[in-house]
Amino acid sequence: QEVFTGRKPARALRDVLKAFKAKDMPTDAEITRSMDKDIEILKGRQREDGSFGLWGRARQRYEFPFMSVHVAHALILAKSKGYKVPDEMLNRSKVYLKNVEKYYTGDFYTKEIRWTISAYALYVRDLMGDKDVVKTKALLKEATIEKMPFEALGWVTSVLANDKNSTAEIEAILRFLMNRTTETAATANFVTNYGDGAWVIMYSNRRADGVLLEALLKTQANNDLIPKLVRGLLAHHKKGARSNTQENVFI
Repeated sequence: QEVFTGRKPARALRDVLKAFKAKDMPTDAEITRSMDKDIEILKGRQREDGSFGLWGRARQRYEFPFMSVHVAHALILAKSKGYKVPDEMLNRSKVYLKNVEKYYTGDFYTKEIRWTISAYALYVRDLMGDKDVVKTKALLKEATIEKMPFEALGWVTSVLANDKNSTAEIEAILRFLMNRTTETAATANFVTNYGDGAWVIMYSNRRADGVLLEALLKTQANNDLIPKLVRGLLAHHKKGARSNTQENVFI
């Protein structure tokens, strides 16, 4: 939910802050008013094709597919928490997510970056109740497990996690991941290099660890790698936060 403005962490952490009776916690009504305002701002920035402009519908020269997928992610999370998200916004986003590949323009969109955004779009569609196992498997076949970036593998695994006909793919992915993790006696993490184009997907190694942690919890909750990933993530947690909003969202 941090994509809304990056302000007032009480909105994203409401349940946790209430459980621990945080001091000066805003009221539910105050949080709802703030969320309603931000959702309205986003509504004004969504274009007819379902994408979002950085500052408005027209004031943007370039298309940023990752950002539009990320906003759709925030909207569906907000709806799941009971906030009012207009159906027209979500429906436009769904259309965009289904066709996100046609918006990859520019030299920075290497095949690895394209695979990652496509995997993220499939993951968000799944959260929206629009699971697309066929397209997910096609993406995995195109990229191959060996060449697909780690976080893309995490999103693909999350989509396939509860599909009874995807056991073979999940086992192959997890077997690959177990052999590619960077481990110490206590911690573990995954490292992907996107080169100069990492900025178009707001990349962070820690974010990838968070995405893969979720995938493991969905598929092998007793995997020995899980506590190592958690300890590795906690080791980079400083003064109650991480280094950027992407890490805060996914971890």
